[in-house]
Amino acid sequence: MKSLKRYSIFLLFIGFISISSAQEKTYLATDTEISASVGENFTISLESNQSTGYSWSVGMISDNAQVVVAGMDYDLPEGAKTGQGGAEVWHMKAVSTGTAKVIFYYSRSWEKTAPVNTITYNVTVK
Repeated sequence: MKSLKRYSIFLLFIGFISISSAQEKTYLATDTEISASVGENFTISLESNQSTGYSWSVGMISDNAQVVVAGMDYDLPEGAKTGQGGAEVWHMKAVSTGTAKVIFYYSRSWEKTAPVNTITYNVTVK
């Protein structure tokens, strides 16, 4: 019986490690310095209100391709009302060692004016 209890605790511990390591670290607009390991996934969450026509776009990732964009989701808060803003969650992956600048622009795609907001992330991949 003791060995069954120890085995159960061991499996629970292994399951906890698996779940916690699978979660991606999320960075916000104020977290402009990012450190990641090769192969690590992370997200960048930026406040957005797409009902106004504004959205974020990736303007430049440095030439050396240490980081790639793996996708984007638009998340609304639970119980959101029409016209309420949410967050664009950008899924990123660190693919090779080095440094990269990732720049996001908040604008309307059809307007030729300057973006209303720009955020630059300095990413170091180890």
